[in-house]
Amino acid sequence: MSNDQALPADGRPIDWPVWPELDEHSSLAMARALLSGRLAVSGGKSLWPSQTVTAARTVARMSGRRHCVLTTSGSTSIVVALHALGIGPGDTVAMTAATWVACATSVLRVGATPVFFDATPESPCGDPATLAERPSAILGIHLFAQHFDVAAARARFPGVPIIEDASHTQFGLTADGSRIGSLGDLSIMSLQASKIITSGEGGAILTDDEDVLHRLESLVMDSRRRAALNSPIAWNELVPANLLHGSNQSPPEYTGALLADQLGRFPAQAERRTAGARTLADALAGSGWEMVTDEAAVASGSFYGIIVRIPEGAGTPDEVMSAVERETGLVISTVYDPVAEGPLYLPETIKQFAALRAPAVDLPHARAWFANSVMISHMAFLAPAEDLRRLAAVLRSLEPGAKTTVPIHASPSPTTTVDVVVITKGERDTLAGTLASALKQDADATVRLTVWVDGDRVPDAIAEVPCEVIRIAADGLLPTEPFARIAALRDLAATRCTADYVAFLDDDNEWDTNHLSTLLELTTAGYPVAHSWRTLVSPDGLPTTVDRFPWRAPSTAAEALLTQLAAADVMDNDSPTVRDSATIDGVPGLPGMVDMGEWLFDRDALRLLRFSRPRTPAEAEARLGEDDVLLEQIHRLEFPVGRTAQPTLRYRLGGMSTPEYGTGQAAE
Repeated sequence: MSNDQALPADGRPIDWPVWPELDEHSSLAMARALLSGRLAVSGGKSLWPSQTVTAARTVARMSGRRHCVLTTSGSTSIVVALHALGIGPGDTVAMTAATWVACATSVLRVGATPVFFDATPESPCGDPATLAERPSAILGIHLFAQHFDVAAARARFPGVPIIEDASHTQFGLTADGSRIGSLGDLSIMSLQASKIITSGEGGAILTDDEDVLHRLESLVMDSRRRAALNSPIAWNELVPANLLHGSNQSPPEYTGALLADQLGRFPAQAERRTAGARTLADALAGSGWEMVTDEAAVASGSFYGIIVRIPEGAGTPDEVMSAVERETGLVISTVYDPVAEGPLYLPETIKQFAALRAPAVDLPHARAWFANSVMISHMAFLAPAEDLRRLAAVLRSLEPGAKTTVPIHASPSPTTTVDVVVITKGERDTLAGTLASALKQDADATVRLTVWVDGDRVPDAIAEVPCEVIRIAADGLLPTEPFARIAALRDLAATRCTADYVAFLDDDNEWDTNHLSTLLELTTAGYPVAHSWRTLVSPDGLPTTVDRFPWRAPSTAAEALLTQLAAADVMDNDSPTVRDSATIDGVPGLPGMVDMGEWLFDRDALRLLRFSRPRTPAEAEARLGEDDVLLEQIHRLEFPVGRTAQPTLRYRLGGMSTPEYGTGQAAE
């Protein structure tokens, strides 16, 4: 990097957008599919509307088509489209050499031979006019932010069917206002996780012909199609199509539900992408970096990514990618290497495909795109303008002798928020210390404190504390048994939390000032839940040790359990530190142990959890609490769990789950 380029002094990486954008509406959409009882197209009938049908209709409408059939992947969509067109052994299917390998693999799957035409100096989409022979079909692939010229290909090879691949440019517009996805004899798109419209994994085939629709349905529904009218004696909603021999290539209902959720977000995202692309173009103006786009793709906000040509002397693609990641935290990529020359195209290794490799052709332009360009993904263009300007500044700094005046300070990161919930009866003199410890957190976040008062009056300790107070009326709706009541109150409190992260603190415990900051390091790195360790303190607040497992009644079994935990390096009778873990090996009946005050929850993860459930008499005797119920669910959901390995919770013995330590009867 040039010495003339100064990066932000704080060195803070940019918080780039995460893709796809998901929230509670996405979860509700998935739940709707599960509640319907119809999990797949071949599943039982349901009064609920089919999520795949709803999503397919929306894809068709947004693509300017009459019909859409969803499939399990973009590759499968190509296979099905080729079958519908009658393409098979002995046929050739032409495509640009500068595409993803799955396009060629899909042709192999129908027994046809992929043939490649070179890219052009202007576009990796290429020009089939360079083909030496007339192909049986053309796969016209729009790539990144550039459009394949379907009309020119049709004029060059009249009568040759064209499958338009809109996987990189869903719902875009061409320069003449035509809708991408409406231009081929058939059009397909991938809905894979990285695409601008995604269902996680999936694909779509588009047509205007109802007869073709039924052929496509037959190909993806085991030779069946959707019934025009459901029979009362039929188990599902399918009938024989009597058209083409098919297989099961239909996606499940929850895939359709996620797709429908994502389709609703597209218009606003497209506007943001357009604005982001223009911001980066302005910031690179006058430099040697060239963004290669079709203006119509940028204007419609429909592009998988944007290719940027590397100026001479600015480095190789790998060097550019490394510099960008190092200075901004953004991962960019190379352009596709020529399929037939790349490491992923290996037809000779599969007996069915071994004879289908076409003779090699010269591909200088496809090689040049791969060797001299990088690609910036669409999700980066959803970032604030300041972050894109910083990206431009890093790129400009790589040019030999570059001197840039472009500001490169990262945009202020959105303020992280944490809701801290304290539930109290207002009877403990430890409450003031609890609240003070919550408000003294040294964390780069806005901490919002809410106190739920389960009693007749608001205690004086709360009067001067900046917090929201919620009083629980004695209306008989909540359980009276203490363990069940606190669990029910936590469930209520969780529903009102709107911050990014949520923590609970009991009114007799306290946090060290770095408690939340150390947990946030883990949750902001992607852990949905994270926890600390704790220090045991006596009722008067001094660190203390124990001679048995304190959360069981005094007994020889409790003493034996402490011995087992010492062997597992969790706790012992020589140290006040409890090295809690969500997973403990070698201790029968105790798969894990984490106190409620140690946890920090991602808000969306917390909404999947419940603190209360009925307890058996044996569980009640063993003092099974909401901590244990919570851990059961975390195990069942297989949450990745972060652990700070720092004892930042001061846990006071003598509370509800360790009453003997409050009465001086800690051991028999």
